[in-house]
Amino acid sequence: MKTDMRRKVVIGVGCLLLAAYAVACSKGPDDATITSGVKAKIAADSPALANAVTVTTAEGVVTLTGAVDSAAIKAKVEQDAKSVTGVKSVVNSLTVKPPITFSDDTPIKNAVMANLAANKITGITVEVVNGEVTLKGTIERAKLQDAMKAANDAKPKKVNNQMTIK
Repeated sequence: MKTDMRRKVVIGVGCLLLAAYAVACSKGPDDATITSGVKAKIAADSPALANAVTVTTAEGVVTLTGAVDSAAIKAKVEQDAKSVTGVKSVVNSLTVKPPITFSDDTPIKNAVMANLAANKITGITVEVVNGEVTLKGTIERAKLQDAMKAANDAKPKKVNNQMTIK
């Protein structure tokens, strides 16, 4: 009877050790490994995107931060993260950059020309490309500051002074 009892205890302890070993083995990759895996997956799709996205992992939960160009890219990065072994969930804190818009050049050109005329500045040509004003021609030194103010008052992205002073 003592032998039966000892055998049951030994088998019970053996089962507990086996269960503990199985749990330890099934734990999965650590957070650093998960982070590396997510970064590698993103870099495989786009090396430039890998630099724009920050990946952190805590207890298997991956957090994505940074700015991307579109909602489609944001969703793709999230799917990439979810596909990595050991990821329990993904917190997608990526932001989508607003699209770059250029103002219509004609209103800017008209405003600059009207401002130059109001300041009685002549002999200057105005070119506007993608919101950037370029002033060309010959101008008196006394009128240079007025010409630059006339261009800046039109709210362009930039003013390029290519004028020659008399």
